[in-house]
Amino acid sequence: MSLLDEKIDAKLHMQLVDLARLFTGRKELEVEAAYHAHYAPDERKLTVSQFWWDYGLPDKSAGMKTDVYLRALGSAWFTGAEAVRGYLTYGSGTALPKLATSVFALCEDMRLERICRRLRPGMGAVFAHRHRILGSYYAHKLQVHLRKGELADAAVLLLYGWFTGHAWHGELPGEYGALAGAIAQMFPLLEQVEEAPHTEDVAQVCRFMLERLKPCVGADASTAYFWVQAGSGAAQPLPAEYRGELKRAKPLANDDVLPDVDGERQLPGQARLPTWHRETSDRSPGLLRFELERGSRTAAEGSAPREGDAADQALAIAQGRSQRAKRTGAARTARREAVVPASGGHGEAAAAAFATAAWLAPEPPTAAQEAGFRLLRERAAPLAKPLERAIRRTLEVKRIAPRGDRLFGRLDKRLSRAVTDEQPRLFYKKRGPDPQLDAAFALLVDCSASMYDKMDETKLGLVLFHETLRALRIPHEIVGFWEDADRVTEQEAPNLFQTAVGFDTCFAVGSGAALMALEPQQDNRDGFAIREMTRRLLRRQERQRILLVFSDGEPSAANYHDVGILDTHEAVIQARRQGLEVISIFLANGKIHETQRLAMRNIYGRSSIVVPNVEELHEQLVPILRKLLLKSIQV
Repeated sequence: MSLLDEKIDAKLHMQLVDLARLFTGRKELEVEAAYHAHYAPDERKLTVSQFWWDYGLPDKSAGMKTDVYLRALGSAWFTGAEAVRGYLTYGSGTALPKLATSVFALCEDMRLERICRRLRPGMGAVFAHRHRILGSYYAHKLQVHLRKGELADAAVLLLYGWFTGHAWHGELPGEYGALAGAIAQMFPLLEQVEEAPHTEDVAQVCRFMLERLKPCVGADASTAYFWVQAGSGAAQPLPAEYRGELKRAKPLANDDVLPDVDGERQLPGQARLPTWHRETSDRSPGLLRFELERGSRTAAEGSAPREGDAADQALAIAQGRSQRAKRTGAARTARREAVVPASGGHGEAAAAAFATAAWLAPEPPTAAQEAGFRLLRERAAPLAKPLERAIRRTLEVKRIAPRGDRLFGRLDKRLSRAVTDEQPRLFYKKRGPDPQLDAAFALLVDCSASMYDKMDETKLGLVLFHETLRALRIPHEIVGFWEDADRVTEQEAPNLFQTAVGFDTCFAVGSGAALMALEPQQDNRDGFAIREMTRRLLRRQERQRILLVFSDGEPSAANYHDVGILDTHEAVIQARRQGLEVISIFLANGKIHETQRLAMRNIYGRSSIVVPNVEELHEQLVPILRKLLLKSIQV
């Protein structure tokens, strides 16, 4: 499934992934869309139903989040995998296998929803929103099934109506009296389902219900409104009344077991381990340093209270007086560069092919490239002047701002105002130095094959920025990137970076001619490229560091098609958290499709500029750029 074609909301998807990992306790879990919601722990995957795709964002969010709640908080902890497997084996041997599966899946979901509401009362509102949508949809489908004589499907929807408070069974026409009577007789069984402590109890009740429905429905169900498949659930499920903390045991680095003896539990001859905690960076021996990742298994309960000793009081004193901002004690103070991972947490599939970066040596421009650059510079000159003038006007306002008539400062010579004015301003300040821009720009250019019809307009935009920044003496660089699809293997995915204009040559006359060498190549792994440029910009000393990404918002590479948008969105968020400003610029070739605009907004948020040509870039860019550069002005 192409996430771009489905117009997925990247922020919503990341929320679903965070919720799924939070409730299941599995950091490697991924969320995908499928026909039905399902939790597959062996595959490290949780799916949400495609039923919610065509709804608006509030309804889609409520539906998908409740799917995650039912699977991550419900199935992952309280559904018995063995009970599911046993019931599915029983259902496949009956004359109504689809009906058997649908009834069981519905009943188990209702039991899990009750558990979720009890453990997290705040989920009640979003579950109510879910049932308002489903109730309206199922009410219509019920009438359709009754007209077609599909009583098995109607029976499933009638059972759903009882669980959610819709009295559809009482509104059935007289010819369906037998079905309505059978549903009414199962009310005590449905109450048992809601109170069932285990999945096995639900399966037993569903067997009784199926036997009562067989004489009334005739043929098997045709539509799978509710579904469950083998592999879902936990090997050791918790009972429904469990009220403890849902927390998975963290695996130990070793697998030894300490003897169950009183007193201090320590193997003979084993030395005490040095301490370590999150505030320290090295593992050298020192005061109060515990290695928390290692240990031995004991019979003690992990969450049970234990009797303290004198050593605990020493730890409590040290902890109470510690200060997070000051790394004192045994740890050495070391300043490290910000580390940006190669792939994001929500796009782990993007690292299936290991991405590497190779920087190509700059090549001198040819005579044809220099001639082409001169033509683009002539076209960009009328567009660069308004941009440059807007920035210079901002500097001029700060330069000529009045420095006299102050309430404090140096005493002015015009003291007669002390008599003539009611509230005299007799002081002035010395004029400070002229304001200077303290900013650095990095222009990252997508050189993938999908840019073949947009590269000419993109080059014109690059010339516009280069000439403007060069006139303002703002350091900048222009880098093109692409992935060499012919050399991609399971172990390596080489990404190539071509520096057209570097920080050391950006002010030289005619230096921009080298950007004419940027041409469409093959694939593009945008998230990896943004992280690579983030590392480079973080080494700059300027106050304001701005990354401009010239792309069409279509990341596509090996094992990157489905997660490209999500991984790129996360790379943008990581860069902004580290102090960088990230702006996307999409210069189309005269036409813009709404899906392209939506894709850019999903990745870059409001800092995305989508215009059909360079002539319209000034109107959208100047307000954003001036606001960012004002932060970098030093007075």
